[in-house]
Amino acid sequence: MNLRIKIELDLFQRDPDRTERATPRRRRKAREEGRVAYSRDLNLSFAFLSAILALYFAVKLIYMSMVEGFNYFLSFPERAEITLSSFMSQMKGLMERFAVPIGLAFSIPLGVSLLVGLVQTRFLFAPKVLRLDFSRLNPVQGFKRMFSLRSLVELLKNAVKLVILGVVAYTVLKGEWDHLVLMPLLTVEQSSLKMLNILFQVGLRCGIALLALGVVDYLYQRWEYEKSIMMTRQELKEEYKEVEGNPEVKRRQRQLMMEIMRRRMIQRVPEATVVITNPVHVAVALKYEVENMEAPVLIAKGAGDTAKRIVEIARENDVPVVRNPPVARMIYETTEIGDEIPESLYRAVAEIIAYVYTLKGVKV
Repeated sequence: MNLRIKIELDLFQRDPDRTERATPRRRRKAREEGRVAYSRDLNLSFAFLSAILALYFAVKLIYMSMVEGFNYFLSFPERAEITLSSFMSQMKGLMERFAVPIGLAFSIPLGVSLLVGLVQTRFLFAPKVLRLDFSRLNPVQGFKRMFSLRSLVELLKNAVKLVILGVVAYTVLKGEWDHLVLMPLLTVEQSSLKMLNILFQVGLRCGIALLALGVVDYLYQRWEYEKSIMMTRQELKEEYKEVEGNPEVKRRQRQLMMEIMRRRMIQRVPEATVVITNPVHVAVALKYEVENMEAPVLIAKGAGDTAKRIVEIARENDVPVVRNPPVARMIYETTEIGDEIPESLYRAVAEIIAYVYTLKGVKV
């Protein structure tokens, strides 16, 4: 069976339909899956630079401990009084002196690397990433990742990184060439300190270069991450349906609510004191109780078929129906169900209610 290894153009071939920026919900899901903008180069650069600085401040302690250790061991032939206990005591003291600077040299870069990683991911903890995924053990997928364009770009990036670091190191060594030539003329202590200083300069310059490359890589990783979580218009619509609800369902719910409110409103028409019409296009039902109300209250209103239904129920329940188009339309447009009529209509409505009371033989 011939296995053809295909180079995936996953870095530059983007879905042309993914034109919309990711929503907060999409970003939250990506974080839950452990997908964030993360630059290993930035992490490595901070760790390397902090290691160089830690070694710079610890090298004096290390150097003094080394000198003391050498002097102690070189004095063995002249010191007959050395015993096993004194030897072990001396070794313990040397180990303690070595432990502090060496511990700082290792712990500081580790702590800085951990902190930078947490800051990059904004203290992300994604349990889903820790689940066992057997697809990662698929050799075919492994070959694809190994020979993908992304891997090729990473290889080229590392090559460029090595070239830049080589140029930086060469520049520093070239500037110190005169001192390197004269180093055999110096004492061991002087040459050692000079070599450590040159190595520190090389490390520091390389660390700064790595930090600059790390910042560039982080910006690229952020751009790559934003591209990877972009959405299509259809995905936006689907998410809107999940979050806000299906528009058709919501429209149907609104229709049902309106129908329930309409039925309740119609059921109150028999309580009305008078129904004013325009004559059939608009109908408003007013209720007025002299002892309990300061002004008539609108208990039902409608247009078209609803207006016809209000008039029919009013006549079925002997509620007077009065035709007054201006008053009917004004109440319909300015008053909501349960509100009193506007003061500007008090006189007109009062005349209508007085007429209704006259028909019923009620004295006002």
